Amino acid sequence: MHINKIVFLSFLFFSNLSYSDNNNQQLLIKDPKKVETFLVKDINDVEKTISNAENKVLLLNFWATWCAPCIKEIPELIELKEKFKNNIEVYFFSVDFNVKKTVPKFLKKNKISGLSVLNDEKLKVSDKFEIKVMPTTVVINKNFEEVAQVKGYVDWLSPEYINFIKKLL
Repeated sequence: MHINKIVFLSFLFFSNLSYSDNNNQQLLIKDPKKVETFLVKDINDVEKTISNAENKVLLLNFWATWCAPCIKEIPELIELKEKFKNNIEVYFFSVDFNVKKTVPKFLKKNKISGLSVLNDEKLKVSDKFEIKVMPTTVVINKNFEEVAQVKGYVDWLSPEYINFIKKLL
């Protein structure tokens, strides 16, 4: 398992797959893929079930503390969640090594509070959704179907993305 993790992170590092470019837009999924309920742990080892029980649009954001576009995107995703209040949920999946130490230091240094970070240092969830680029946000509709993947940084507060979310509600 460690070899898979090393290969994945080496691939990210050497291919410079953390990026921010206007061409990094969303990839709509022609035939939405049903998502199975799954368990994750936060950085304090508290289990969380991700399911359609919430009846919300879900955004699964995969990021790392070393990824500048990821860091730029976090406040916008938090603001997007506030804008849509009870209609969307944003989950932040950290793929950092040693998430339990790295992420709290990062959050404190960057004065980010109230962010619930889920631990994906073993890349189980990343693999499930075939994540290869940081940041990537998987969009899941209220029917618990994956309808899009947004690869790279995008302006989540732009009219284009606000309208995209509204159409899913």
